[in-house]
Amino acid sequence: MALVIGCGIKGPPVVPHSPIPQVIKDLQVFSRRGMIVLQWSAPTKDLEGKKLTSLGGFRLWRQFISVERVGCSTCPADFQLLAQIDYQVPRNARQRQGKVIYWDCQVEQEGKYVYKVTSFSTLGGESSASNLAEINWAPPFSPPDHFTAIPGDRVVNLSWKFPDSLRVNKHTNRLGGFNIYRRHPNKEYRISPLNKNPIRGSSFQDLGVTNGENYYYVVRSLKNIKGAMIESGDSAEIGARPEDFTPPASPSVTMAFQAQGGIVIIWEPNLDPDLEGYYVYRRLNTENKPTLISPLIRNQTMYLDRTFSPGLTYYYSVSAIDQSPRHNESDFSQELKVATLPSPGE
Repeated sequence: MALVIGCGIKGPPVVPHSPIPQVIKDLQVFSRRGMIVLQWSAPTKDLEGKKLTSLGGFRLWRQFISVERVGCSTCPADFQLLAQIDYQVPRNARQRQGKVIYWDCQVEQEGKYVYKVTSFSTLGGESSASNLAEINWAPPFSPPDHFTAIPGDRVVNLSWKFPDSLRVNKHTNRLGGFNIYRRHPNKEYRISPLNKNPIRGSSFQDLGVTNGENYYYVVRSLKNIKGAMIESGDSAEIGARPEDFTPPASPSVTMAFQAQGGIVIIWEPNLDPDLEGYYVYRRLNTENKPTLISPLIRNQTMYLDRTFSPGLTYYYSVSAIDQSPRHNESDFSQELKVATLPSPGE
């Protein structure tokens, strides 16, 4: 009987499936702080529409066209690899809500910058190039100076002066306006400004603040280069803390009369949502200013004055206090007169 014995020779190695990420279609380019910023969405699926679990990173390419060569069809410029970005540890980029943000700090010459990006898997499969994103760039203006912030009640009023470089007439036609940025303590400034559109004037009112919280601001100039808004660096940073400066409405006192044990003062409830309480004041007809006679009264609209002297005439008023750190106090209510009875036997 013949035995058939395998020779042990292995076949050619099998290359594992290397998924190719879908093409990035939303590459954007804009200017921040005198630099160029790129932003795009990280792909979540491969070319077959399956979930992409092996995204390795990105390769970012840049083409530079000098001012002299812009529009020259016979002056081709090659794309150069600008950066390779590791998806898991993006040391030279940031990730936020599915977006990748890259700051191109290697920008010095005036001209047109064109970008494209590819993504690759950890197994080596690389996508086709994204859409092209381009921007015309030139050295930015100086940031504004004399930046000030005046806090108010749920508002911060900001103002600044034009930088010296904009006071020369030949530059004013390139002024694209200004951008305002706000941050909380221990936070960074966001990539997008507070204002939806460039500010053409030299002031801005921030209405999106909360009383009692600290905020920090910078303002940046914009240079309009063929429709691209090139941002300056930051102005001096300033802080502001809005506070409630608005007192409650004055209470309405309805009755004041002498009763057993004292003089009763009654008023209508104050409807202010941040009401803390009330104070009761009293004065003699010989006095010009009323004197505080009560502690802070909470959750009631009546007070019994046990400290009066019989036989004298008094004028009573009430004020309202709010819950703000400033404890704003309203104006006095209208006064009500009480002529007290003399003591028995007088």
